[in-house]
Amino acid sequence: MRRFFASLFLSLFGLLLIGCGGASSAGGDRSDSTVTDTAGLLTVRLPLPVTDEGRDAARSYDTIRMGRMAEGEVLEGRFRVANLSERPLVIVQVITGCGCTTADYDPAPIAPGDTILMTWRFDSRGRLGQQFKSIEIITAERQCATVYLDGEVVLGD
Repeated sequence: MRRFFASLFLSLFGLLLIGCGGASSAGGDRSDSTVTDTAGLLTVRLPLPVTDEGRDAARSYDTIRMGRMAEGEVLEGRFRVANLSERPLVIVQVITGCGCTTADYDPAPIAPGDTILMTWRFDSRGRLGQQFKSIEIITAERQCATVYLDGEVVLGD
């Protein structure tokens, strides 16, 4: 019984560490503080496709792997948002999971067939361990595309 409660406690503690009260790209160790692989940028495609049941999908999920970083490091990267429709795409809101993560973009409607770049920033100050942060992109069509930032913060030398 003790072992069960100890495992439960450790699992809950791990989940608390992940949150900040707040198509994949390559990750791994980095020597700089910016993820800049422009050829391999993640592309979020909107509007979302129609499901097998004939309804529009309501959500999509993608992950950008940040790799390992020293505590206090600020990472910045980009991803694309592509409009696959024949009408302008309007992003009405972008929500990040907490203050340690930001996302900047041009709020003008995205023309049919066009793509914009969205810049994200993650500040690892005061964070240790595995980090899993979210950026939710909500459109006027009430669809939500979520991009997760996944990385590990370690003590610096």
